[in-house]
Amino acid sequence: MSRFVTKSIFSLAALLFIGLSAGSAYADGIVFSGPDPCFPAGVGRGCGSDRAPHVLTLQNHPTEIGSVGRSTSSTGDVRTGDWQRGSNTQTVSLSQIGTTNAGNIQIYFDINEPNGGDVNTVQLNSLVLNAFDTAGNNIFSASFLSAPQTLTQLGNGQGHSDYVFTLDSAAAARLQAAINAHPDLLLGLSANISSAQGGPESFFIGSAPAAVPEPATMLLLGTGLAGVAAKVRRRRKVKA
Repeated sequence: MSRFVTKSIFSLAALLFIGLSAGSAYADGIVFSGPDPCFPAGVGRGCGSDRAPHVLTLQNHPTEIGSVGRSTSSTGDVRTGDWQRGSNTQTVSLSQIGTTNAGNIQIYFDINEPNGGDVNTVQLNSLVLNAFDTAGNNIFSASFLSAPQTLTQLGNGQGHSDYVFTLDSAAAARLQAAINAHPDLLLGLSANISSAQGGPESFFIGSAPAAVPEPATMLLLGTGLAGVAAKVRRRRKVKA
Protein backbone atom coordinates (compact mmCIF):
# COMPACT_ATOMS: atom_id res chain seq x y z
CA MET A 1 0.00 0.00 0.00
CA SER A 2 1.47 3.37 -0.99
CA ARG A 3 2.29 6.03 1.57
CA PHE A 4 -0.26 8.35 -0.03
CA VAL A 5 -3.05 5.81 0.33
CA THR A 6 -2.02 5.02 3.90
CA LYS A 7 -1.97 8.71 4.84
CA SER A 8 -5.35 9.21 3.17
CA ILE A 9 -6.85 6.38 5.21
CA PHE A 10 -5.43 7.80 8.44
CA SER A 11 -6.67 11.29 7.55
CA LEU A 12 -10.16 10.01 6.80
CA ALA A 13 -10.17 8.08 10.07
CA ALA A 14 -9.13 11.20 11.96
CA LEU A 15 -11.81 13.29 10.31
CA LEU A 16 -14.40 10.62 11.12
CA PHE A 17 -13.30 10.58 14.76
CA ILE A 18 -13.46 14.37 14.91
CA GLY A 19 -16.93 14.35 13.39
CA LEU A 20 -18.22 11.70 15.78
CA SER A 21 -16.64 13.44 18.75
CA ALA A 22 -18.14 16.81 17.92
CA GLY A 23 -21.69 15.56 18.50
CA SER A 24 -24.37 18.23 18.44
CA ALA A 25 -23.41 21.68 17.21
CA TYR A 26 -23.16 24.47 19.80
CA ALA A 27 -22.84 28.21 19.36
CA ASP A 28 -20.30 28.28 22.20
CA GLY A 29 -16.84 26.81 22.14
CA ILE A 30 -13.09 27.38 22.31
CA VAL A 31 -11.78 30.94 21.99
CA PHE A 32 -8.32 32.31 21.21
CA SER A 33 -6.76 34.03 24.22
CA GLY A 34 -3.42 35.11 22.76
CA PRO A 35 0.32 34.48 23.14
CA ASP A 36 1.45 32.51 26.20
CA PRO A 37 4.97 31.03 26.59
CA CYS A 38 3.91 28.27 28.96
CA PHE A 39 5.99 25.18 29.75
CA PRO A 40 4.44 21.71 29.90
CA ALA A 41 4.48 19.76 33.16
CA GLY A 42 7.95 18.91 34.42
CA VAL A 43 9.74 21.42 32.17
CA GLY A 44 10.79 24.63 33.91
CA ARG A 45 7.93 26.91 34.92
CA GLY A 46 4.77 24.89 34.58
CA CYS A 47 1.31 26.14 33.68
CA GLY A 48 -0.71 26.99 36.76
CA SER A 49 0.20 24.45 39.41
CA ASP A 50 3.00 23.00 37.22
CA ARG A 51 0.52 20.58 35.69
CA ALA A 52 0.01 20.78 31.96
CA PRO A 53 0.54 17.35 30.44
CA HIS A 54 0.90 16.88 26.70
CA VAL A 55 -2.34 15.64 25.14
CA LEU A 56 -1.82 15.69 21.36
CA THR A 57 1.38 15.79 19.29
CA LEU A 58 1.15 15.78 15.48
CA GLN A 59 3.76 15.71 12.73
CA ASN A 60 3.41 15.54 8.95
CA HIS A 61 3.50 17.99 6.06
CA PRO A 62 1.88 19.96 4.69
CA THR A 63 -1.17 18.85 6.74
CA GLU A 64 -1.27 17.41 10.26
CA ILE A 65 -4.54 15.77 11.31
CA GLY A 66 -5.05 13.68 14.41
CA SER A 67 -6.92 13.02 17.61
CA VAL A 68 -6.87 11.22 20.93
CA GLY A 69 -9.95 10.20 22.86
CA ARG A 70 -11.89 7.28 24.27
CA SER A 71 -14.44 4.86 22.85
CA THR A 72 -17.11 2.58 24.25
CA SER A 73 -15.51 -0.26 22.29
CA SER A 74 -12.00 0.20 23.71
CA THR A 75 -10.55 0.14 27.22
CA GLY A 76 -7.74 2.55 26.43
CA ASP A 77 -7.00 5.70 24.47
CA VAL A 78 -8.02 5.81 20.81
CA ARG A 79 -5.48 7.66 18.65
CA THR A 80 -5.91 8.51 14.98
CA GLY A 81 -4.07 10.29 12.20
CA ASP A 82 -0.61 11.86 12.40
CA TRP A 83 -0.12 11.47 16.15
CA GLN A 84 3.40 10.84 17.42
CA ARG A 85 4.14 7.65 19.31
CA GLY A 86 4.81 7.82 23.02
CA SER A 87 3.21 9.50 26.02
CA ASN A 88 2.86 12.87 24.25
CA THR A 89 -0.54 11.80 22.88
CA GLN A 90 -2.89 10.78 25.66
CA THR A 91 -6.16 11.61 27.40
CA VAL A 92 -5.75 13.33 30.76
CA SER A 93 -7.74 13.51 33.99
CA LEU A 94 -8.67 16.61 35.96
CA SER A 95 -6.23 15.63 38.70
CA GLN A 96 -3.44 15.62 36.13
CA ILE A 97 -4.15 19.21 35.10
CA GLY A 98 -4.75 20.37 38.67
CA THR A 99 -8.26 21.84 38.53
CA THR A 100 -11.93 20.90 38.63
CA ASN A 101 -12.98 24.38 37.54
CA ALA A 102 -13.89 24.33 33.84
CA GLY A 103 -13.38 28.08 33.61
CA ASN A 104 -9.71 27.65 34.51
CA ILE A 105 -8.93 25.02 31.88
CA GLN A 106 -6.56 26.21 29.16
CA ILE A 107 -5.28 24.59 25.97
CA TYR A 108 -1.70 25.48 25.03
CA PHE A 109 -0.39 25.25 21.46
CA ASP A 110 3.30 24.73 20.71
CA ILE A 111 4.33 25.46 17.10
CA ASN A 112 7.63 23.95 15.95
CA GLU A 113 8.43 25.18 12.44
CA PRO A 114 11.51 26.51 10.60
CA ASN A 115 12.11 30.20 11.25
CA GLY A 116 13.29 31.30 7.80
CA GLY A 117 11.68 31.81 4.42
CA ASP A 118 8.17 32.60 5.63
CA VAL A 119 7.61 29.02 6.77
CA ASN A 120 7.18 29.80 10.45
CA THR A 121 3.38 29.97 10.28
CA VAL A 122 0.69 27.29 10.37
CA GLN A 123 -3.04 27.41 9.86
CA LEU A 124 -5.19 25.92 12.60
CA ASN A 125 -8.23 24.63 10.73
CA SER A 126 -9.93 22.96 13.67
CA LEU A 127 -9.42 22.25 17.35
CA VAL A 128 -11.91 20.21 19.38
CA LEU A 129 -11.87 19.53 23.12
CA ASN A 130 -13.74 16.38 24.12
CA ALA A 131 -14.58 14.85 27.49
CA PHE A 132 -15.30 11.17 28.06
CA ASP A 133 -16.81 9.25 30.97
CA THR A 134 -15.29 6.04 32.31
CA ALA A 135 -17.33 3.99 29.84
CA GLY A 136 -15.87 5.90 26.88
CA ASN A 137 -18.99 7.93 26.11
CA ASN A 138 -18.40 11.42 24.73
CA ILE A 139 -20.17 13.66 27.27
CA PHE A 140 -18.81 17.05 26.16
CA SER A 141 -17.42 18.62 23.01
CA ALA A 142 -16.38 22.17 22.09
CA SER A 143 -14.81 23.45 18.86
CA PHE A 144 -12.54 26.41 18.09
CA LEU A 145 -14.87 29.21 17.03
CA SER A 146 -12.38 31.30 15.02
CA ALA A 147 -11.07 28.52 12.77
CA PRO A 148 -9.35 28.69 10.41
CA GLN A 149 -6.73 30.95 11.97
CA THR A 150 -3.14 31.53 10.85
CA LEU A 151 -0.63 31.56 13.70
CA THR A 152 3.04 32.51 13.66
CA GLN A 153 5.64 30.68 15.69
CA LEU A 154 6.87 33.02 18.41
CA GLY A 155 10.28 31.44 18.86
CA ASN A 156 9.72 30.03 22.34
CA GLY A 157 11.40 26.76 21.34
CA GLN A 158 10.10 23.23 21.14
CA GLY A 159 8.38 22.20 24.34
CA HIS A 160 7.14 25.71 25.14
CA SER A 161 3.74 26.95 24.04
CA ASP A 162 3.23 29.88 21.69
CA TYR A 163 -0.50 30.45 22.22
CA VAL A 164 -3.28 29.61 24.63
CA PHE A 165 -6.98 28.89 24.11
CA THR A 166 -9.81 28.82 26.64
CA LEU A 167 -13.52 28.03 26.75
CA ASP A 168 -16.05 30.82 26.53
CA SER A 169 -18.45 31.14 29.47
CA ALA A 170 -21.23 29.05 27.92
CA ALA A 171 -18.91 26.19 26.96
CA ALA A 172 -17.26 26.34 30.38
CA ALA A 173 -20.69 26.05 32.00
CA ARG A 174 -21.46 22.95 29.91
CA LEU A 175 -18.13 21.37 30.80
CA GLN A 176 -18.62 22.24 34.47
CA ALA A 177 -21.94 20.40 34.45
CA ALA A 178 -20.17 17.38 32.94
CA ILE A 179 -17.43 17.61 35.59
CA ASN A 180 -19.97 17.78 38.40
CA ALA A 181 -21.67 14.65 37.08
CA HIS A 182 -18.44 12.83 36.14
CA PRO A 183 -15.50 14.08 38.25
CA ASP A 184 -13.40 11.21 36.89
CA LEU A 185 -13.86 12.22 33.24
CA LEU A 186 -10.96 12.28 30.78
CA LEU A 187 -10.12 15.06 28.32
CA GLY A 188 -8.93 14.54 24.75
CA LEU A 189 -8.26 16.70 21.70
CA SER A 190 -8.51 16.57 17.93
CA ALA A 191 -6.91 19.04 15.54
CA ASN A 192 -6.36 19.84 11.88
CA ILE A 193 -3.29 21.92 10.98
CA SER A 194 -2.15 22.93 7.49
CA SER A 195 0.91 24.71 6.02
CA ALA A 196 3.15 22.65 8.30
CA GLN A 197 6.76 22.31 7.08
CA GLY A 198 8.50 20.99 10.18
CA GLY A 199 6.83 19.93 13.37
CA PRO A 200 5.94 18.34 15.58
CA GLU A 201 3.13 20.60 16.73
CA SER A 202 1.85 19.91 20.24
CA PHE A 203 -1.09 20.73 22.47
CA PHE A 204 -1.11 20.43 26.24
CA ILE A 205 -3.89 21.15 28.72
CA GLY A 206 -3.42 22.96 32.03
CA SER A 207 -5.08 25.42 34.35
CA ALA A 208 -4.86 29.19 34.46
CA PRO A 209 -2.03 30.40 36.73
CA ALA A 210 -3.10 31.95 40.01
CA ALA A 211 -3.30 35.73 39.78
CA VAL A 212 -0.31 37.55 41.28
CA PRO A 213 -1.40 40.59 43.34
CA GLU A 214 -0.25 43.99 42.08
CA PRO A 215 2.43 45.74 44.18
CA ALA A 216 -0.08 48.44 45.16
CA THR A 217 -2.50 45.78 46.39
CA MET A 218 0.23 44.15 48.46
CA LEU A 219 1.15 47.56 49.91
CA LEU A 220 -2.45 48.22 50.94
CA LEU A 221 -2.72 44.76 52.45
CA GLY A 222 0.50 45.27 54.39
CA THR A 223 -0.66 48.69 55.62
CA GLY A 224 -3.97 47.21 56.75
CA LEU A 225 -2.28 44.39 58.64
CA ALA A 226 0.08 46.86 60.30
CA GLY A 227 -2.92 48.93 61.40
CA VAL A 228 -4.65 45.90 62.89
CA ALA A 229 -1.48 44.93 64.76
CA ALA A 230 -1.16 48.46 66.18
CA LYS A 231 -4.75 48.38 67.48
CA VAL A 232 -4.15 45.02 69.15
CA ARG A 233 -1.05 46.39 70.91
CA ARG A 234 -2.95 49.46 72.14
CA ARG A 235 -5.74 47.31 73.57
CA ARG A 236 -3.22 45.14 75.38
CA LYS A 237 -1.58 48.23 76.90
CA VAL A 238 -4.95 49.57 78.10
CA LYS A 239 -5.82 46.23 79.74
CA ALA A 240 -2.40 46.11 81.40
